[in-house]
Amino acid sequence: MSDYHHSPVSYFLDTSPKPGIVYSKTMGEFDIRGHYSRLLDEDSTKSMPIAAMESLAALCDASKANTIHELLSSIEIGSNALIDSVPNSISLTAGCAMFTKFISSHTHDDPGDFEAFKKKLQENGHLFAQSAREARFKIAEIGVKMVMDGITIMVHGYSRCAVGILTLAAKRGIKFKVIVTETRPSCQGLKVAKELRDLGVPVAVIDDNAVAYAMKKCKCILIGAESIFTDASIINIMGTHQMALAARKYSRKVYVATETHKFVDIFPLDQFDIPIEQDVINFNPPEGVDGPMPQTELGFVDYTESELIEGFITEVGLLTPNQVADRIVMMRFQ
Repeated sequence: MSDYHHSPVSYFLDTSPKPGIVYSKTMGEFDIRGHYSRLLDEDSTKSMPIAAMESLAALCDASKANTIHELLSSIEIGSNALIDSVPNSISLTAGCAMFTKFISSHTHDDPGDFEAFKKKLQENGHLFAQSAREARFKIAEIGVKMVMDGITIMVHGYSRCAVGILTLAAKRGIKFKVIVTETRPSCQGLKVAKELRDLGVPVAVIDDNAVAYAMKKCKCILIGAESIFTDASIINIMGTHQMALAARKYSRKVYVATETHKFVDIFPLDQFDIPIEQDVINFNPPEGVDGPMPQTELGFVDYTESELIEGFITEVGLLTPNQVADRIVMMRFQ
């Protein structure tokens, strides 16, 4: 359940027979989950928080609200409906929270012409989502400065931000090598390998269980993150934590390339305190499952403590874990 739930208002009905559907007395119904899913299906480069922001912007476009209160209520209930209908909704929760906070910050005036005011809010919402989308390009420009000639970098999973940095480095003629895990069962590492090899980058694909064996052959680790928490710990695709532990053993630095719109103000304590349901350890597997439990389309994730991370490459610069934690705490007062 999301943290956004409050008492329903008469403009929107709080009861949703179908998950991800927002019901309105004046608008009928809006399938925010369907809109969100279409955005991700149509553009594989789009992140979950961005798709969430754009879905809420589309909800605003369709809204027939007559007051600021009704508009904010529609956004709130739309956020709830989306979050509650998506497994592993932490990162899209961040997108919903940022969009809601952005819209709320522009509603302090008492407009004489509400329709014109609402249109301006909607335009600002779309501009905000566009600005968030552009963060990845800024991250590449900042991160490419860390890729030096002759360096070997280890990568795990497919992070758009991490691959963006390496792609830009290759296009600028920097000579480097990449060791990438296969990242089973999704085999995201093969996608990384293909994209970089097409650019002429030497890439070695290794089994996931060869991370510690290969660690001494790399200079540093470059990964992405699904979400970054209040203490600058992260969740990312399963296997990230054990890679970070091996990196510490061999004194290799771990860098996380990520957008700040993935910052989330929650504080899990360990692997089993993250607010995600995933069936990793099952002593009574269903019939026909002899090996590991099948993963969802999003894949399993794990939790990595901030003390295992050297820095975060973001659109606002290279941040230490302490700086990230400070920024997330400051979000409470914005």
